[in-house]
Amino acid sequence: GRDMAGTKSTITGDDFYGAYDAQETGKKFSSELGMTVNHYENMVYVGPEEGYVEESIAKGQGKKVAKLSGTEFRRLLRAGEDIPEWFAFKSVVDILRKAGDRAFC
Repeated sequence: GRDMAGTKSTITGDDFYGAYDAQETGKKFSSELGMTVNHYENMVYVGPEEGYVEESIAKGQGKKVAKLSGTEFRRLLRAGEDIPEWFAFKSVVDILRKAGDRAFC
């Protein structure tokens, strides 16, 4: 994901880290780590005409953003319900369903 630190607080359900904290920490220690961290923004799906765009652009243009959380995605997978094609390729969904919960260990 965009932040690689997307843990939730077990008490409140709020994000424990900020959306870009991992990127900023990586930038702060990039010379020590011997790497360059590229900033990239969260991408959101705004419909078939435009597909995915940066979240700030979608918000700035007042676009309606389609969302599907990881929790809801796993629920849909387990229930055998349809997964929107904008979220995952059918071939990937088929593999994940075949693997079952082992895919999320």
